[in-house]
Amino acid sequence: MNEIIDDLVKEMQESLKRAEHSVFVSLKYTRTVDVIKNLVDRYITTLSYCVDALIEYLFEKRIIQEKPENLIDKTNIIYEQFPRDELLADCLDFLIFLRKASRAEYGKCEEFRRHVTMSVKIDGADYEIDIDVLMEAFQSMKKYVEHTRRIMKEIKNED
Repeated sequence: MNEIIDDLVKEMQESLKRAEHSVFVSLKYTRTVDVIKNLVDRYITTLSYCVDALIEYLFEKRIIQEKPENLIDKTNIIYEQFPRDELLADCLDFLIFLRKASRAEYGKCEEFRRHVTMSVKIDGADYEIDIDVLMEAFQSMKKYVEHTRRIMKEIKNED
């Protein structure tokens, strides 16, 4: 496996650590929607490293001829190349949802309190992102990152 993939896996781990700090320290003590928004963006960054590592592997193995720049194109390729991997599909769906949430206009509710909430409307549906949702999402994201690391490790062992 090449250095680019190793670096992406390392960045993925570092980004996960930063997200963990934001969830368990920053969000806990500041309780603002701005921190929630930053945490959503951190989740996007972390999961994007997962996608980039998989795309780099597919490119290195010449399964794909060129690396797309667009995240949606990258996720479509991964859906195609790993069709039976439900955990990976869940990860990609979650990433796409987070991107939509990050780009949507959002409202603030209960700032500086335990139930601080960021309200967004995505594809006509209302979603509320609060501390509990972010904690649950963090646990899911840890699974996704670990799954991607496992895939990369298996791939490395094949080489």
